[in-house]
Amino acid sequence: MAATTPYFSVVVPTYNRSHLIGPTIRSVLAQTLADFELLVVDDGSTDDTASVVRSFGDPRVRYLPISNRERGAARNHGLRCAVGEYVVFLDSDDEFQPPHLEVLQRAILAQAHPPNFVATRYRYRVGHRWRRSPASRVQPGWRGADDFARGNFLACNVCVRRANPDLRPFEEDRRYAAVEDWMFLLENTQADKLLLLDAETVTMVEHDERSMRSNNRLVIERLGLAVRWMEERLDLTPRQLRRVRGRAFWLCAVHAYADDRRVEAWAFARQAFAGIPWPEAVMLVVRILVGPKLVGRLKAAGF
Repeated sequence: MAATTPYFSVVVPTYNRSHLIGPTIRSVLAQTLADFELLVVDDGSTDDTASVVRSFGDPRVRYLPISNRERGAARNHGLRCAVGEYVVFLDSDDEFQPPHLEVLQRAILAQAHPPNFVATRYRYRVGHRWRRSPASRVQPGWRGADDFARGNFLACNVCVRRANPDLRPFEEDRRYAAVEDWMFLLENTQADKLLLLDAETVTMVEHDERSMRSNNRLVIERLGLAVRWMEERLDLTPRQLRRVRGRAFWLCAVHAYADDRRVEAWAFARQAFAGIPWPEAVMLVVRILVGPKLVGRLKAAGF
């Protein structure tokens, strides 16, 4: 294949993460499959992100600065600039394992028809420890709107076929920042499926700057907006809508509890119960009862 038409375009949106993006870029450049371009879309950073990216000196790395418009717009810009057959999204604080792109390509080529959406599982790295992700509990195979109505178990670790005429872009309104990836997956699986592979080839690095941990009140507000967006924009069945609301309220309860606002967490939990599996409901009750400090100590101890 000609060098000007790589099989994959890896799109990494970033904002003021010069201290984190180095390992992310290195993980892409260390892929066992070399047929890719790497597009780092700088969403208006004011730190030295540009110099960090340019220091790699690899011709496959393209630095694309834009004015600050939030992550959804940065991803869409990368998608428009990409030339690969498939676009793979990666956040600027996460990492690919060396065989990630090779695993994706092998699975794509094994299908009778090119899949529009493909993903592998991922795991968390917390310091020097590893923790399984929600994706580890999802069966591999074709996953659709029923699955994503239960929540976004993939974050944005997805690979999309660029030539898909029905591909819906990310929501760019900054009011939905941190939840736009859930909206993207649910909207795009209304009439399509995502192929989830039985491989764990992405690492999400846990730290206090992650978008879903930076401001709990703001995340709760955005989750409410996202649910209304889904109700208005998507053709959800009553069961799917119940699951969407249940997952959103579950997340709201978790974020309220993280700030030790237990009365508010209980209110969200009661609204979540109708749309989440009973084991998750039980665990949510336990978490609220014991409080975030004890749960934090248990996690730190490896439980």
